[in-house]
Amino acid sequence: MIIRELILKNFGRFRNRSIRLEEGINIIYGENESGKSTLHAFIQGMLFGLRKMRGRAARTDAYTRYTPWDNPSWYEGSLRFSCGGKEFRLERDFRRGEEGAKLVCESDGELLSVKDGDLEMLLGGISEAVYENTVSIGQMKSRTGDALLLELRNYLSSYQESGDGKLNLDRALLLLKEKKKEWQSRMQIREQQQEAEEKKIKFEIAYLERETEELQQKLLEEQKREKAGEEELRREESRRKELHQENMPGTGGTLNWKKVISALLVGDVIVWGILFFTAGWKAACISAVCILIAEFLFMAYTSTALKKAGKKEETKHAGQSMPDNTSGSLPKRKITGDSIRLLTAQILEKRTRLSNLQEELSELQMTGIADRPEMEEIRSLELAAETIQSLSVSAQESVGEALKNRISDIFCTMTGGKYKKVSIDEELKIDLFTEERHVPLFMASQGTIEQVYLALRIAVGDIFCCEETMPLLLDEVFAMYDEERMKETLGWLYKEKEQVIIFTCNRRETEVLKRAGIPFHMVHLQP
Repeated sequence: MIIRELILKNFGRFRNRSIRLEEGINIIYGENESGKSTLHAFIQGMLFGLRKMRGRAARTDAYTRYTPWDNPSWYEGSLRFSCGGKEFRLERDFRRGEEGAKLVCESDGELLSVKDGDLEMLLGGISEAVYENTVSIGQMKSRTGDALLLELRNYLSSYQESGDGKLNLDRALLLLKEKKKEWQSRMQIREQQQEAEEKKIKFEIAYLERETEELQQKLLEEQKREKAGEEELRREESRRKELHQENMPGTGGTLNWKKVISALLVGDVIVWGILFFTAGWKAACISAVCILIAEFLFMAYTSTALKKAGKKEETKHAGQSMPDNTSGSLPKRKITGDSIRLLTAQILEKRTRLSNLQEELSELQMTGIADRPEMEEIRSLELAAETIQSLSVSAQESVGEALKNRISDIFCTMTGGKYKKVSIDEELKIDLFTEERHVPLFMASQGTIEQVYLALRIAVGDIFCCEETMPLLLDEVFAMYDEERMKETLGWLYKEKEQVIIFTCNRRETEVLKRAGIPFHMVHLQP
């Protein structure tokens, strides 16, 4: 595989930047903070994607670290490369994960599927963990990580002087099992914390429900009290009207003039008849006239007196006997209304708090075991164990000896023949051998140690990437190399590797390459 062009549409500090690369050695030179590490991460992100972590891990993951500085909603890039004699273009929208990846064969126009594994096939089936520990060496990361150690244990576990290549997976699987127990313990602690939080929220919900029920009961009592007050007011109003009707003139408390007049007429007829028979008709008529005049004056006087008495009675009842609504009922109704409004507001506040707590509890309960970061680590460890077991079946016969020989060949060439052999045991403990003596790795110089680990990475990369040779990415790897050591190493890389991409902040590599007459392609990044 040869990377032809990096197209950073919007990635980290870069926007609409295109960088062309060539076969052989490529030097990407730039001062600190010029974006070398960003380019390094871009290549890995294009090949394997950028997985967005959850929780606290999302603050420092690669997805967040390289989010575009300008317009973060546009997070895309393209990579053009050659593989198997054909040209390909890989495009990614990092916000959409695998759904945002598009792979096109530019040689024949065929549209491939990243989701269905076409890109993985072009990469020779290597995983991101293998990539990070072999062909991609980050700044200050020459030494291999634990992930590579786990994947190599099945190849190196029984490496002895006999070099029979027989594999013993027990120790590797035991390490994975212990690590899995640690993560399971962490997950158990997290579950206990979640249960405690759920218990706390449920207690608050129960307490608020009791308070709400009590407030509703008080509100119901106040509403009944208000309704009773309204009924009492209506009854008082009815009594007041009835009392007013009873004391009006001409009503039930006054004389019945029709009966009085009828009685007087009957009496007048009787008196007139008596006088007619005893005193004669003249005397009877004169007496009748006098009686009628007297009766008329009596009725006029009586009517006037009754009217005056009725007015006095009406004034008396209006001032003393009528209910005074303004002095008692209205203030009481106002207090009741204020209490109802206050209780209603309190109930609404409690219900809002209840709704928020119930939603919080629901979200907490919806966080299943499968969504916890500990579960992801446990799955990764299980997958590593499965990978170790599956890889060991096909590799157990010869790979241990092949790896030992390959590391020795690479390292001896890089050191100009100073060292003749490299020995590695199942714990990746490395020993060096010259013509005269044995040198444990910890006693070697820092430059020698860096060379050994570089040789180890390259040798392991040759094993894992046997189906498709990958470009070798080196980020500030030669900082501890002297000039002669660097010359030998760069010369070996030029001869053995189809493409090498070196990220550096100094010009030592270019100067050594020029003096050695080794051709290279230069890319200069501006800060």
